[in-house]
Amino acid sequence: MVKGVILHLENDKSLLEQYDSFYKQLGMELDYIGCSTSEEFNLALENNEKQIKAIIFDLIGHKATQDELSGNPEFLAVIEEKFIRYNLPIFIYSGQLESISDRYNQNGTVFKVSKDESISEIFTKIKFLSDSGFIEVFCPGGILERQIHRELHHAFTKQFLHSDEIEKIILNIKGAQGFELSRDRIKKVFKRIAVRTLHFELLLPEVNEKGQIIEETVSTSEHYIRRIGSIPVWTGDIFKKKGLDEFVFILTPRCNVIRNNEILVCPFNYKDIIKKKDKISKMLQGDPTVSGYDRHIPPSPIFEGGKLALSKYFMLKKEILVNEYSLAITLSDELTNEILGKFGSHFFRTGITPWDSTEATDEISANNV
Repeated sequence: MVKGVILHLENDKSLLEQYDSFYKQLGMELDYIGCSTSEEFNLALENNEKQIKAIIFDLIGHKATQDELSGNPEFLAVIEEKFIRYNLPIFIYSGQLESISDRYNQNGTVFKVSKDESISEIFTKIKFLSDSGFIEVFCPGGILERQIHRELHHAFTKQFLHSDEIEKIILNIKGAQGFELSRDRIKKVFKRIAVRTLHFELLLPEVNEKGQIIEETVSTSEHYIRRIGSIPVWTGDIFKKKGLDEFVFILTPRCNVIRNNEILVCPFNYKDIIKKKDKISKMLQGDPTVSGYDRHIPPSPIFEGGKLALSKYFMLKKEILVNEYSLAITLSDELTNEILGKFGSHFFRTGITPWDSTEATDEISANNV
């Protein structure tokens, strides 16, 4: 049974034959299909739509036109179309990478590999991504399309115990404004219900066959999000000042971050990491014996981590954030809420007139005699 297909678009047939011969020696479980024209590539894509695990293509063939050499290669439009449609690792394997030096730099699933490197570099990386299970999450017909869709549907439908609940929710949103004005909001509300429910279920610990709860832990990368959307500033964002290693964390509550022109922030001390092994666990839990009123966040493969200096909060104009800073990362809602709670505790201290430590020490010593 075919476990998947690698499509390779390369207009030099002799190279494809060499690549195919070399690939067979690796003993990989994925089928390798070489295509020398866009037509062959599109046909292979149609015939193997649900089995494709990765795409390789040569950016510019050996018969490149001047137009291709200036950054508009023959295959580029085809690949960009497929990149939007499919969630797949895409490898640009070319001797002319300089023509797209400013493209795809923010696309983590697009790999640019020079033809100075052996094709084995690409085959090895595909094997790594396949063996790890990563490709099975995003590929056509993968976990996102099958399992997540089923779980999302299951979690959503279980929210409604009675047949009239859905209708009541719709009528409540519709109010007196009618469906013409409320239809988009109704759709978005039900999408949020579905996603929130599945998110809640995914974060719950598992229960084994004996009914025992198994404690769940998350990867450090899960609490760091590269958010999408057009909102320039949001609670939980970490911004970096352009040209400098200066960072700030957005503390302003969600209900105010859109309305206010003054944004409450605190410094984020980049790479200020707790490194002593006996303190790492306490650091992850936000233990005040390690960080006081501040909060350390750990490094991960997608963000370097550091310390949120919560006690050094200040106000910053939104236009300064937008114009002079760039978004570095966003913390998950879960972690952001925990941090805001810790920040709030800084203000809950009512304070007292200080004790006399000398007298207290004497008293304690006297009582211990």
